[in-house]
Amino acid sequence: MKYQILSLNIGEPTKHIINGKELHTGFIKTSVNHPIWLSKTGFEGDGQADMKNHGGEDKALLMYPYQHYNYWQERYNRKFQQPSFGENITVEDLTEENVHLGDIYTIGEAVVQVSQPRQPCYKIAEVHQIKDIPAVVTETGFSGYYFRVLQEGYVSPDDQVELIEEDTSKISISFVQETLFHQRENTERIKQILSNEAIAPSLRKTFEKRLKAI
Repeated sequence: MKYQILSLNIGEPTKHIINGKELHTGFIKTSVNHPIWLSKTGFEGDGQADMKNHGGEDKALLMYPYQHYNYWQERYNRKFQQPSFGENITVEDLTEENVHLGDIYTIGEAVVQVSQPRQPCYKIAEVHQIKDIPAVVTETGFSGYYFRVLQEGYVSPDDQVELIEEDTSKISISFVQETLFHQRENTERIKQILSNEAIAPSLRKTFEKRLKAI
């Protein structure tokens, strides 16, 4: 299955003045119209200000479904331009419900694997000046998702995201999000997620810790 890239976006950590406050972030990205090299740690020219909570090989690439933009525009009665959610790639149709942990895709020359959902931080609220938007991202599950890079290569804005290997466990990003935030003590769901070898180590640690505490 193939899905069209609608926007390819990068941004280095930069200091921005928003509503009179200084914010140092790589969340604010710019669309490009030329091929970009995707390495194990992310796109050339892209970066994160907070390397403790963002970045690393299991968060090399953040993808966000274009379909969610309509929801945000209707909810807040304002225009959201791509890439309003800090994504490297805005993609058509590929939502959290049909993306699974461990799925492998090609994007241009690169080969990538789904590693975890994105968990919203306060910067999305600061950038958009919408106090409740992190909570609404959590509530809806409209979070986007991360990939690790299995094969480095150039990615172009007109490339397609092609599924080449679907993980046999079929644990969707939506399922992980629901378990993470809304079914926190569901041991069967947690064990099912932990059985997937493709899960990012940091997320595995979170679920293992929770399982011990139940």
